[in-house]
Amino acid sequence: MKRFEELIERKKQGSLKVYLGYAAGTGKTYEMLQEGHRLLRRGMAIVIGYVEPHMRPETTALTEGLERIPVKCVSVGGRQFDEMDVDAILARAPEVVLIDELAHTNVPGSKHEKRYQDVLEILENGINVISTLNVQHLESVAARVTEATKAPVQERLPDDILRRADQVVVVDVTLEELRERLRLGKIYDKAKAEIALQNFFTYENLSFLREVTLREVAGDQVRKIEAQGLLNAKAVDIAEEAVMVAMSSDPTNAEILLRKAARMAAQLSTKCYAVYVQSRKEAPTRIDSALQRKLQNNLKLAQILGAEVVTVQGDKVAEALITFATTKHVRHAIFGKPRATPLMELVRGSVILSFLHDSVGVDVHIVTTTGEDTNDGPANP
Repeated sequence: MKRFEELIERKKQGSLKVYLGYAAGTGKTYEMLQEGHRLLRRGMAIVIGYVEPHMRPETTALTEGLERIPVKCVSVGGRQFDEMDVDAILARAPEVVLIDELAHTNVPGSKHEKRYQDVLEILENGINVISTLNVQHLESVAARVTEATKAPVQERLPDDILRRADQVVVVDVTLEELRERLRLGKIYDKAKAEIALQNFFTYENLSFLREVTLREVAGDQVRKIEAQGLLNAKAVDIAEEAVMVAMSSDPTNAEILLRKAARMAAQLSTKCYAVYVQSRKEAPTRIDSALQRKLQNNLKLAQILGAEVVTVQGDKVAEALITFATTKHVRHAIFGKPRATPLMELVRGSVILSFLHDSVGVDVHIVTTTGEDTNDGPANP
């Protein structure tokens, strides 16, 4: 549960609502604009910070009657690009601002690199934001989507941004309805519709994306119930199946372990912890700078993937991990496959073997990382 001072500080910031979809064309922007009109009728000060109508007449029509903050023109290489004007929004100081495409990457020369960073600044100034997002842009989901659909996900944002949202609403349509919208030219130009139907918009791909979206929102609801303290300690213990990934000071292939842990946590709609046990011999002053940088980069990736990073001091690594697992209701622990031979592990001792022997009620997952693709680098936060 959050501390009281954290709740007070949180109240000073604006609220964030996100309309989440599983693909283009589900109606996220349309729903956002409809809500803007509903709030306007209730007397609230509503402005459009940025809306991408995608040349859809029904969506464009909904922008009428809502105040627009003029976009900012940015020149790059002799070309002109329209980007949201954050400073103009802050100067106008509305109650609510509508901002489309949360995962958008701003052109060079903009105030921030990413639109979600624009949104965070607006929220910090006490302005409420309603935005839109497709699930594949979440860092913990992007690699899976690329693997399943063979379509690279270029724009990504940290999972914590969705966690920051006070409300997440799924904009859901049936697969056939979405494909019919595509056929009618309501998503892309009709000339591109048939190609899209045979590639990204297949039943298999859309089913996968829809399931991922529903699981993501289910997990979000569980986290919010927990954060509000609506479950007692015993109920939390029964309901929660937290995932823990054990981090090493020699972080070879840690990215694979982190992504598997984040995927498992998302599937179980539960928390994910990245736990690094720092012994005295692994103090920052005693390990080389290159290894320190690798470790810090992996811990940063863990945060981007939505994991809570925890550093525990202790010389008995297995004992420290068991204590943490017991305290945080961990039911799944992920370790990388040891590089030492079984005989050497028996002679020198093994963290995994000790954890297996002494932990209670924890399923241990030993992941083989050799030969797996780690080219899906982290997003630029």
